[in-house]
Parts: sequence; C-alpha cells; structure tokens
Amino acid sequence: MSSLLSPQPVLSRSERHWLRTISMLGACLATATSGTVYLYSTYGPALAHQLHLTSTQSNVVAISANYGLLLSGPFFGWAADTVGPRVLSAFAAIGSFVSFSALAYTYSGALELPHWLFLAAYMVLVGLSAQSANMAAVTTTTKNFKQNRGSAVSLCIAFFGLSPFVLSQLNTIFFATGDQPDTFGFLRFLSFLGLGTSAVAATSLAVIGFGPSRHQRNGVPEGFIVDYPPSETSSSGLLSSEESATNVDEERGLLVSNATIGDIRIGGGASYGAAARKPSNNSASVGSDTVGGTQQPSPTAGTGSEAMTPAAAAAEAEAEATAIPSPAINSRTNSDGIDYDTARNLGGVEYLRDPEAQLLALVLFLCGGVGVFYINNVGTIVNALYYSSTDTPDHSAAQRLINHHVAVVSLGSFMGRLTIGFVVDTCKRVWNLPRSGILVVVVLSVVVSQIAVGIAGTLPLLLVGSALTGLSYGFIFGFVPTLVSVWFGTQHFGSNWGLTSMLIGFSGQALGAFFGYVYDKNIPDQDPSKCPSGSCYRVAFVLSIGIATLGLLAAAVLARRRGHRRRQNRRQWEAEEVNHIEYVPFILAE
Repeated sequence: MSSLLSPQPVLSRSERHWLRTISMLGACLATATSGTVYLYSTYGPALAHQLHLTSTQSNVVAISANYGLLLSGPFFGWAADTVGPRVLSAFAAIGSFVSFSALAYTYSGALELPHWLFLAAYMVLVGLSAQSANMAAVTTTTKNFKQNRGSAVSLCIAFFGLSPFVLSQLNTIFFATGDQPDTFGFLRFLSFLGLGTSAVAATSLAVIGFGPSRHQRNGVPEGFIVDYPPSETSSSGLLSSEESATNVDEERGLLVSNATIGDIRIGGGASYGAAARKPSNNSASVGSDTVGGTQQPSPTAGTGSEAMTPAAAAAEAEAEATAIPSPAINSRTNSDGIDYDTARNLGGVEYLRDPEAQLLALVLFLCGGVGVFYINNVGTIVNALYYSSTDTPDHSAAQRLINHHVAVVSLGSFMGRLTIGFVVDTCKRVWNLPRSGILVVVVLSVVVSQIAVGIAGTLPLLLVGSALTGLSYGFIFGFVPTLVSVWFGTQHFGSNWGLTSMLIGFSGQALGAFFGYVYDKNIPDQDPSKCPSGSCYRVAFVLSIGIATLGLLAAAVLARRRGHRRRQNRRQWEAEEVNHIEYVPFILAE
C-alpha cells in the first residue's frame, strides 16, 4: 500500500511512450479473452441437454454471467481507480480458471451438481472475472490517453467484442469436428486461457498518465476545466502520472491567449507561427506569456499600441502574414473553434443525482439489455430454425451453425466498437457534430436490428439480424464509455462507468425470462423442431422492439438537454471579462 501512496517517478517522454504501448497491448490482450461471458450460446445448449435444463432454467444460468459482469461494475470500477489494474487482473486469472473448470467437470459428471442453481453460481464467477479484467483494461486506457481517447477506448473495448468471434471459431475448428461436440474440452480450454492471459495483463497494465501540456494559458471562466501549465505544477516541467491524470482538461484542445500564439507544433509537423494580436479592451494586462517553454513579451505589457516600436510592428505584420491559421478557427461549423460540450468531474452521489447521467444510464439499460438478451438466446433461436427446417438433423452441424451466428454477432460487435470511436472523433473534429446527436443515431440502429431479427424466419435472414445486432451492440458499448469520460471526467471514470452499466443485467434478464416463458409455453417438451419459422418465440421480439424504441426516446431527450447545456456554456464563456480564448489541437508530451 505504501507504494501506491508514494510519489510517482517523473518519466521522460520516450519512457511514457514505451510504457503506454506495453500497457495498451496488455489491455487489448485482456479484453480479447475476457469476452467469455458472451460464449454461453456455444456450449449452453449442450450443457442444458446433458443436465436436463428447461429453457427458463438455461436462461437463468446464462443471465447469471451478465449479473456477475454488470452488477460488479461499480465495485471493480472503484477498485480500478483505487488499487490499480494489476490486482484486478490477478483476480480475473484465478476466477476464470476456477469457474470454467467447475463448469467442465459438472458437465462431465466428475463434479456433483446438487442443484441447477450451482451452475448459475459458476456463471456469476465467470462474469465477475470478465468484469475485473475488462474494467482494469478500460480504466487504464482511459487514464493513459487524452488526445485520441475515443479511438483508444474503442480499440480496447473492440477486442472485448471480438473475443466471442475468435473463441467460437476455435470451438468450431478444434472441438466440434466429430459426431458430438467436445464441450468438456472446450470448457477446460477456456479455463486455462483466462488464467494465462489475465496473468500477462497483471504484469503489463499500468496507469502512465497523459504527460504535461507544453503551453500556458491565461484566465478561464469559472466552470471550465483546464490543465495546469508546467510552471505551476512542476519545477522540472514534467508531471507525475498521478498529477497529470488529475490536472487535465477533459474534453477540449489546449487554450492559448489571443495575445500570443507561439511556435506551436501540431501532430503533422506543421507549426503555427508566433503572431502578436491586438489585446481585448477588457483584458487584464500580463507581463509575459510562457509559450513552448520560453518567455514571450506580451502585447498587453505596455500601454497598448503606443508602446510598440516600428521593428515590433514590422515583426507583427510579418508574423500575421506567415502564420498558419488554426483549423479550429477555420471550422466550417463553429466559427470560434470552441467546443462548448464541456466536462464536469462528477462522481459518487453527485453523479447519481445528475439528470444527464441518469438519462445516459437509462439509454444503456434499455438498449444494452436488448443486446444481452439476444446474445444469450441466439443458440436457442438457431436450434429452433434449424431443427424445424430439416428432416435429418445433425447435432454437430447445429453446433457449427450456432458457432457461426455467435461469431457473426461477435464480429459485428467488434467492428461497431472499433469504428465508433474513430467515427465520432472525426465527426467532432471536422464537422463539430454533437456527441449526443450521434448517440440518437446509434440507438436507432438498435431498433433496426431488433426489427430484422423479429421478422427473420430462416437462418440466412437471421444471419443478417445477428450481424446488425452485434454491430449496434458494439456501437453502444464502444460509445457510452467515451461519453462518460468526456461528459463527467476521468477522475472517477471507473466508478461512474460501473454505475452506468450495472443495470443492464436486469433488462437483459427480464427479456430473457420473457423469452423463456414464451418458448416453454409454446413447446413444453423442448422439441425445437416444433417451432417453424420462429413462431414459438416471435412475441418476445415485439417486446424487445418496444424497449429499444423507449431507449430511442430517452436518447432524444438527452440530446436536447446536452444542446441546452452547450448554449449555456457559450453564454457563460462570452460573458466573462477575460481575454478571448482560442483553441488549438491537443499538444501533449505523450
């Protein structure tokens, strides 16, 4: 514990690059193998047949993993913020090994099953282990990146969505080759996989921080968060990881006074030439500005234009003629280049009471639960459509079809999680589109996916619905964590994200229970061949479409509130008696 409280060593830029890279690779490895919570459909039907479970009992066992995953979010988020990622990764390694080993030996009969609820307990441990590994990876990535945080977090979360695709394909290639699938061997493989990858993550994950900003900025209106210049936080000009993770601007580019824009280098290697500009009449005079680590005389230091020498005036004219205009200022959608979608460092009770946080949690509760429900029941749906459409069923062929649909859902989820961060970052930087508006489009894709699945009466049509469901599910889970960090800060990100996502299990459980009730009522003997074109479960998707539509309405209300907040922030900014502030791209010592 003393090492956690001791000051962190000051790292050079190259050291931060190296450690951040190692940590990112460890995070991607951890999430790429922690998506086992979504693999139940690959072994669930065989497990239910071997242990004589009804559809309702199988649904309870499946959703138990989601309860473990989602309800533990606040605790593991707090743990990630407090004790760090390595302890969580160690727990994930042990939990994965124990839970899947218990499932394997229960399936084979070597471990006695006093009651089917013991299977639910094993699945809870599967979910706990997956959440521990995932929260350690995502929280670490969020705190290590700023300029491209949306893309970095999306990449990390994307591998979590890709995990079922990779593992279901391995199941098809190595464990579903004979007349009967080798479910015991697959479960044992998952136990050792979780043990090994989480152990590697425990040695590689570390919070490195952003690195210090290189530029000082002048007065900023109250309520707008900025990171502190090196001269105010560290005599060496470098911040420790803990300091740089706390004293940062959560959302916007660096703030530089209109009075002086020094030789500022951007990512592509171009630079903004020094340009002294006319000061605002109501701005306070300052003696000098620190830009790029050097002292620059401020135009406001004297008595105005009378104090400027002819040589200085000529230098000013030359600088203005050669200066490269800021892309933020030349934005086609925002003439002042300012992003008014500011962050607020909220956590704990403040976060729970915030209406926007509540609406965001409601959107995730409704739309995320729809995805969880489909992922847990796609095996039953595929079996119903397959066995009702053939006179000579093959159990291994049915297992391969299930694996194929699970792989399609997983691949769609991976693509959704991977692309949404890049798309949102691009839309924000180039067109300044509000993130809350993009969220409405994302939720609309969930509604479309449920309609596609609900009307699918054949396996090819269901495959389209599986792809759309995976894609929309990936959009939701790749985008909402970024919104939590952008709108409510990174200081309490782990806890906030855990609180936001914890209720998804309840909506997924409710839909899954309703699906199981409808299925059992229409097919009491659990014979899937008696469900032509999915008629035995279609009513369940009428409910899922309605729930997704409610999520769309909640997203629209949230978008309206965020628009009102942006207008308030703009009025507050423009009313302040300070120098006008301009934005330039993030320039961090990463």
